[in-house]
Amino acid sequence: MRPKSTSPVSSGQSILSLRTEIEQALAEGADLSSLVLHLTPRDDSALKRHPSVAVADIDFRNGEMHFLGVKVLKGETSQLERVSA
Repeated sequence: MRPKSTSPVSSGQSILSLRTEIEQALAEGADLSSLVLHLTPRDDSALKRHPSVAVADIDFRNGEMHFLGVKVLKGETSQLERVSA
């Protein structure tokens, strides 16, 4: 079982909180390859359209979306997950 972040993203939270969670995880010593951002389809769409998210913050490599270098997967809930690298 993989350890998960204790702070899921809810629809009431700002998309910008995703950036803060990623920066906090990196400051705590997490490696980008050990992070996975799970987003609901709605949050995935909102992230791509949010006016404060720069085009350079989202990229697509090998058919996978990355936000600030963190791999994004669509799921039932939105949360930042730390996985074993």
